[in-house]
Amino acid sequence: MNKLETDILDVGCRLGGREVRTGQWTPVLDPATGQVIARVPLCNDQVVDKAVAGALRAQPSWADAPVEHRTSLLLEWARAVSSRLDQLSLLNCRETGKPLHAARAEVENAVQLIHYFAEEARRLTGHLPLTGQPGSQTLVFREPVGVVAAITPFNYPISTLVTKATPALAVGCAVVAKPDEHTPLATLELARLAEEAGLPPGVFQVVTGPGPETGRALAAHPKVALVTFTGSTEVGKFIQKLAADGVKRLILELGGHCPAILCRDADWVRLLPSILSQAFKNSGQYCYRITRLYVAREIWDAVLEKLTSAAATLKAGDPRDPETDLGPLNNPHIFDRVRKQVQKALSQGAALALGGPPPGKDSGLYFPPTVLTDLRPGMDILREEIFGPVLLVLPFSDEQEAVDGANDTPFGLAAYVFCGDLSRALRMAHRIQAGSVWINDIHQARPEAPFGGMKQSGLGREKSRFGVEAFTELKTIYVSY
Repeated sequence: MNKLETDILDVGCRLGGREVRTGQWTPVLDPATGQVIARVPLCNDQVVDKAVAGALRAQPSWADAPVEHRTSLLLEWARAVSSRLDQLSLLNCRETGKPLHAARAEVENAVQLIHYFAEEARRLTGHLPLTGQPGSQTLVFREPVGVVAAITPFNYPISTLVTKATPALAVGCAVVAKPDEHTPLATLELARLAEEAGLPPGVFQVVTGPGPETGRALAAHPKVALVTFTGSTEVGKFIQKLAADGVKRLILELGGHCPAILCRDADWVRLLPSILSQAFKNSGQYCYRITRLYVAREIWDAVLEKLTSAAATLKAGDPRDPETDLGPLNNPHIFDRVRKQVQKALSQGAALALGGPPPGKDSGLYFPPTVLTDLRPGMDILREEIFGPVLLVLPFSDEQEAVDGANDTPFGLAAYVFCGDLSRALRMAHRIQAGSVWINDIHQARPEAPFGGMKQSGLGREKSRFGVEAFTELKTIYVSY
């Protein structure tokens, strides 16, 4: 990465194993300061076409290489990423605005994910079905789908990228990645490190630029076999339309509006710090955080008091300060959307238990932890994804009311149930329409388990064996002898 005279990073996209500049640029801002920290190329249709053409040339020989060879190079990539932990953490912090400790944790998680997916690909096998015909056999193989477009979001640009790119690369696909225009720097460095680790030119490339231009060109490209996208449901629907003409395969991890049910017999005092973290971590900018907390009426007053008191202690500030809990929201568009959502909810009768929209522009992109109550069915904020530090708290009287409320959303990504009666908790978990449900605990989504959504939260699953298989085609060969 070169620096201009103004100390702004001048970073090219990665095509064919080298850094490429296009003559057109998009700026990258530090959301904590609003200052331009880098410029990256704006990749138009012609540049995207060049990237896909390079991937098409590189993919067959990469697919023909033994899986052990591909795995060894990916593990070397993981070592290279680990060796640049401090550099990547700071890049992540500066372009996303998340606290430095959280940015570092994301890089560390990415290293673990590369290891997992590389090894899981080695365990994929074909199938040898029994046949009743003497002198013949039926063979079923798994083959890579071909060229994969990996389009990633701003909130977790590193871990999301490796979740998409590593399994695709491990099974023999070539990947063209398009990071969010607000957070391209760490992705470009990851691609450079992959080349340094020995991945052949053209196997893993990165194009940069806005979604409506660069992302559209990549998703619509006729030679892209599969598009894997994480982002808003609105954009996911648009990508589905682009993919229709070519009948492209899709993996879509889209929006969420995740409920948590807190029953009266739950150990809620012990659980409250975890609930608080899952509601406000990353300043509320991730899809499977708790956005709606349904609380049994018997414990409502006590829970609300302790919850708001604890949330009020969260410190917003400089992401590089180790004491910071909440960094800024990533970009003005997200900030304005969250501000308008809260203002509209208040105008519709919601009550502000804590926080609220900042009074003026002096706060920059910092949005305080906010808790809303007095919410009624039909309010927009109960049905729209909230990508900011806003928690909706609602009472419930019985199990049916809680489950009905949890399901009253277009989304179905994740949910949480806290209940002392495990059989009751399992019953509710089965009835909630969500791809993942946590019971009596909160932790990161594990790589061994599939992750994805129901309803408008997406298509397909990432992570686990199923997430690796998604980048393969099944081919049946009939043999007579």
